[in-house]
Amino acid sequence: MKILFIAVFALLYIAQSAVSQNKFPNGRDSYEYLRLLPRYSEAVVAARRVDFTVTLRDGTILDGLKFIPSGTPPAGGWPTVIFVHGYGDNKETLAGFAQAQAEYGYYTATFSMRGQGNSTGLSNLISNIEAQDMIEFVEFMKRDTANGINPGNILVMGGSQGGLVPYMACTMGMNVKTIISALAPPNFASSWIENGSIKMTLLWTVEYTPDTARYTPVVDRMSNWIYSSAKQYWDSLAYWLPKGRDFMNAVPNNKVPLILEGSWQDKFFNASGIMKAASLNTNSLFRFYVGAVQGHGGDHSPTEDTWHMQFFNDWFFHWLFNQPPPGITLPRYDFAYSTSPENGIYWTFKHDSSQVPLTQLTAPYKLYFNTNSRLTTTANASSDTRVFVRNQVSGGLTMQEAVNEEFTGTTFNSKFKKNTLTFTTSTLTSDVKWAGTPKINLDYLSTASTFAQYNFQIYEVLPGGKQKLVNRINYTDRNYIANNRKSRYFEGQAHAHIFKAGSKIRVILTNLDTSPDDQWFLGTNPFVLPVLKNGYNYMYLNNKSYIELPVIKATFADNETELKNNGNSSPFAFSLSQNYPNPFNPVTMINFEIPVRNLVTIKIYDILGKEISTLVNEVKDAGVYNIMFDGSNLSSGIYFYRITTGNHKDIKRMMLVK
Repeated sequence: MKILFIAVFALLYIAQSAVSQNKFPNGRDSYEYLRLLPRYSEAVVAARRVDFTVTLRDGTILDGLKFIPSGTPPAGGWPTVIFVHGYGDNKETLAGFAQAQAEYGYYTATFSMRGQGNSTGLSNLISNIEAQDMIEFVEFMKRDTANGINPGNILVMGGSQGGLVPYMACTMGMNVKTIISALAPPNFASSWIENGSIKMTLLWTVEYTPDTARYTPVVDRMSNWIYSSAKQYWDSLAYWLPKGRDFMNAVPNNKVPLILEGSWQDKFFNASGIMKAASLNTNSLFRFYVGAVQGHGGDHSPTEDTWHMQFFNDWFFHWLFNQPPPGITLPRYDFAYSTSPENGIYWTFKHDSSQVPLTQLTAPYKLYFNTNSRLTTTANASSDTRVFVRNQVSGGLTMQEAVNEEFTGTTFNSKFKKNTLTFTTSTLTSDVKWAGTPKINLDYLSTASTFAQYNFQIYEVLPGGKQKLVNRINYTDRNYIANNRKSRYFEGQAHAHIFKAGSKIRVILTNLDTSPDDQWFLGTNPFVLPVLKNGYNYMYLNNKSYIELPVIKATFADNETELKNNGNSSPFAFSLSQNYPNPFNPVTMINFEIPVRNLVTIKIYDILGKEISTLVNEVKDAGVYNIMFDGSNLSSGIYFYRITTGNHKDIKRMMLVK
């Protein structure tokens, strides 16, 4: 029972911590489903609550709490979990969870971030200031050995702010056993204003009232910058928002093992940042998952929730209890496709996994915007055929007024007209599996000055004609000179989705990025704030205007086009085979294949992760290789062999039986 409790607890905790970053427009309590926290009949220990404060380097006082299990702690102290809350919450949000976990024999702790709850100071909106606070809080907690904390056995976990701050702190030298970081891409700040488009969720966040979050002067000015139509205020936002917040360049500094996961449908941050962070996290063990993670507007999936139970169990019990690490021998990259049929307001999800990053599984599938509302695999021959979406704004409509009206109602609709263009493929003859970050190449011209905006929504049109939103790509040119023809190539929101045979792919170009499929989270608000300037936004229908989906290579066979080999003419691929024989005594062969000349390293580890030997550490040409491993001087047991070459990594388990 305890094992299941830990998994469900971890899953629900991360979900609530992440979703708390947004107070729903309709006022619904984002924690109401947490009443589902399971209760078990087995005996639990009593846990004593202690409230305390930590004074930081600048005099800021963090308001903390801890729960200490009753009884005698094990050698070294209780396994320890520190919970970190989502933005705008406080320690009381997580008090019930911390107590429940402590009753299962954990020392637990949490605290209110600076400028939130009863902690003093001013919030700098998830920055290196809060990350340094995290480091100081952890070091303070490590000294509480008299109450049974195990300073060498600490797991830190959270979602959104609660995932970003510990992850950033690890790149700054925080020393803990492991972290679980959900909905936390290291380029999160830039993601909020991606491609010049300001997400609605950024405005919500910087407009919290002082009873929820108290801001530094710079953060306090950000909402005014967002509301303004003057370019210099956009420039201020673009300069200050990433400063001290984005930490993608520091990711290689992290040495702490971590679970890194996100939601494809995150309305705050692009999941492409999770993918990029995984590729840069080269100095620590990690597990990667992107798919159905509740919070930030992501869909709920009962099947993925069940998978998560084992996912977190493996991680908890390996790192906190030194149990055999089945999670590390499994594929490094787990993900889930959204797909039909619908499950209420959500897509259903199909789980998948890979030993290599998704970028190595896909190739670009180009669909050109064509005449007669078509989306085709060949481009229109004319270079100057064009279509437009008109931006119609009247009556002196301001962004403040539009936000106050929640982009709906008689007044807003009389001053702003939503317009769209639709492009649709022919019926798919087989499934198409999109996995990764979509891109748009756009040949465009606008009659508007300063700002020109293009919002692309991607739908699946199901048999019968119903369309359902998958994801989107947004672009706002904030340095635009009217009537200047330009071409740009830009990324959209990462996703994995299976378009089913018999369906169609539809792309809608619009001046207001709202969709009925968003309403349960965004209400009537748009994904990104619209441009409130009159103009005609033209798109040229030629070989420079297309959408590019990263599609799993094997899915193209029966559809309209063939994939090119993406420039790779090598007959070899990356692979690491299972050793043979296995079990072995005392000699076994390890086979591997590499596609290009590169440095290859193969190391052997014991069950506790200790390095035993290095089998290979040299540059090898593309090809297939066999390496013998001799375990004569080792005792019987389970061992692991790990290969690293270029961007490729893989690990497998073998058994020595004497």
